[in-house]
This record gives sequence, structure tokens and C-alpha cells, in this order.
Amino acid sequence: MPIERIEVYLDGGTEPVQVLTQPPFKVTYDTRSLSDGEHLLRVVTHYTNGAKDVKEVPFKVANTPGVLLQGLEEGKEVSGILDVTLRVADPDIKPTRERFPGLAAAIATAAILGGVWLFFAATGVTNKTLEEVAKPPATKEAGAHGGPVAAVDEALKAKGEQVYSASCAGCHQANGKGLPGVFPALDGSKNVADKAYTINILLKGKGGMPGFAQLSDEELAAVTTYIKNSWSNKFGGVTPDEFKAAR
Repeated sequence: MPIERIEVYLDGGTEPVQVLTQPPFKVTYDTRSLSDGEHLLRVVTHYTNGAKDVKEVPFKVANTPGVLLQGLEEGKEVSGILDVTLRVADPDIKPTRERFPGLAAAIATAAILGGVWLFFAATGVTNKTLEEVAKPPATKEAGAHGGPVAAVDEALKAKGEQVYSASCAGCHQANGKGLPGVFPALDGSKNVADKAYTINILLKGKGGMPGFAQLSDEELAAVTTYIKNSWSNKFGGVTPDEFKAAR
């Protein structure tokens, strides 16, 4: 489903801190304007058909300088004169707790999740379909089960490249490497190599991913052919008839 806009809210606010309408979906926010402690980031994605999706991400802010007390330990029994040295914002003080890396990173990560739906609208491929693997298939020239790969329709692949560049590269990058920890790599994915699996996921969905049978067989075949045969991938072609037969 195409995205109309993405609204980013903080701590139950009724007015968004930013409204995003074009990828890449990224917000930079100065956490120094927030008090230290618990906060909530809410991302509301609005689709052109009127549907919406809400993602909430709790996080902590810790901007106050670290404080170290020398001469007094927690629970220590004392008497007489108490001599304590306070070291505040000393660069040698190691953080006593893990600090949140910054709201900018949280907003960029959460808001960009909405961008994956742009990828879904064109390809319908989930993270499970395109999961990043440590090692690529041993034989790139072979199919998922070791058999010969199907011929590649170069015209169909070229059409798929247009779809990928317009809707997918912002998340999965032009080089197919994805964004580690956010979007999986397409390059070298063993699930992308499995034609039957990929076709089934695109048409019927799985888990949290809906099916995209509303897309034309040619659109699905085009972008799938491009992904399966770009970068280091050499997984063979896919035809519109294969999607038609699988419906």
C-alpha cells in the first residue's frame, strides 16, 4: 500500500514533531530539550487507502553529566567528619549505566520502518524472504536446490530495476546490502534464491507480511527477476506465467 505520510509524535503529544512525506524517512531531534528518564516515540503511518499503522518505541534519555562520589560507598556506615569528593562531568568517569544512543537514532530507525512498506508495495518481499545471511550460497550459478537456473528476460529485469530504484533502494540500498539491523540484505540471500518460496510469499504473505496478489503478474515477476539477478546474485529468471500459475 502506498504511503501518504508518516507522523512522528513524542510522549503522547497531540501535534507531531515532524511529518514525513518522501523517503528516506529520517528525523533528527535534539534530546537535550527532553528531561532525563523514560520517553515514548510514536510513529503513525498513513496509507492512501485510509488505513494506518502505529509503532511505539519506548526509550530513555540520559544527558545529565555523570557524578562520582569518592570517599562514600553505598550503604557505608560513617561517623565523625565525612570527607567526600564529588567529580561531576569528569571525562575519566565511566558511565554507570548504559546510555540511550540518542533520540535521533531512535526516530530514524522507527520512522524508516514505514519506508519498508514502499518496498512491500512494489515487491511484497518480507524480511524473512530477504534475510541477511552470513555466507552466500556456495554456488551462485545454481538454483536454490542445486539445479540449473532459468533464463533471464533482460527486458523484464530492466523494468524491475526501475521499480527497485524508485521504491526499494532507499531502504535496501542501491547495492543490495540493506541496512544492518534494520533492513536485510538482498545480495546473497538464500531465500531470494528459492523461487517457489519467494513467489509464495509475494502472493500469500506470511506472518506479519500481507500478500500482494493485487499487483500484476508482470510487476511481481519484473522486480523479482531484478533482485534475483543483480549484484552477486545469479539465481535465474521468473516469468509472469509462474506467478499466474501460483495464484
